[in-house]
Amino acid sequence: MNTRIRKIVENIKNSPAYRGKLLMQEPMSLHTTMKAGGCASVFAEPEDCASLAVLAAACREGGADFFILGGGSNLIVSDSGFDGVIVSMNAFSSVELKDGNVVCGAGAQTGDVVRFFAENGIPGMEPFAGLPGTCGGACFMNARCYAADISSRISSAEYLDVEKIGSNACTFLEQHLKMYHNADNGADWSYKKSPFMGGSKIITKVIFKAGQPDPSKKPLIQAECERFIQDREAKGHFKAPSSGSIFKNSRDFGCPSGVLIDRAGLKGMRIGGAQIAPWHGNIIINTGNATCADIQALVRLAQEKVREQTGFLLECEVIFL
Repeated sequence: MNTRIRKIVENIKNSPAYRGKLLMQEPMSLHTTMKAGGCASVFAEPEDCASLAVLAAACREGGADFFILGGGSNLIVSDSGFDGVIVSMNAFSSVELKDGNVVCGAGAQTGDVVRFFAENGIPGMEPFAGLPGTCGGACFMNARCYAADISSRISSAEYLDVEKIGSNACTFLEQHLKMYHNADNGADWSYKKSPFMGGSKIITKVIFKAGQPDPSKKPLIQAECERFIQDREAKGHFKAPSSGSIFKNSRDFGCPSGVLIDRAGLKGMRIGGAQIAPWHGNIIINTGNATCADIQALVRLAQEKVREQTGFLLECEVIFL
């Protein structure tokens, strides 16, 4: 750990407002569904918004990079690791029904949120059954499942704006905690894009439209959720460690990215410990000892071969950090 990072860690530890974990040189393979990649210099798990503000302020003032981690289902960390602070939102896991909405902490597992909807007889989240990761991550990426964008289910979101955050962030926390209201028929969203990308907003809560619970609908909703889960299982989403779909789909291509990769003859192709799944062209799996470099090499190979055949450049959906 370099001197700059060490000083930031000491500042965080010395803050009476910080509550949560602080781990040094934490293997990120333990926190991503691909089970690959190096260590984070610092792995933090704040327990509340005040602690999150302390972390963000310390990183910004100390000039350190920080990255917000959801469920790690769309993230692959470099083999050399991340020289900064990975911030896990795992402690932000509450789910409750309030004023006709389902209010979720950003770290709530998407599966738990879907089950909450079903248990309360509230329809609308069935296509997201079986989706790994957190609802904050799904909101950030505008997750799309079975032609349904999660943005269409979101009423609003609470976020911490860290653009001007400073050491007094806890004292003036209310100035940095803001609400995004999903109005204008989703004009701020598009395919796999959200208004939270490329800015200074850390999602802390996601508020989903719910309406009136109807317990009589519970069996039907649960059955529909199970249908989507079984379809994911049949497609091999859970056969081996992976990050799900590696590439975005594009209507310009005329067919899904996985089909283009299949046509390029790459299904089952292996580099090192990484393999394009024999059962799905748009999934790269970790066969046991895959490195980030192995995965990136397969990504480049798929992009090159598909571009040679079609002229289209596949765009990554996963984040390489």
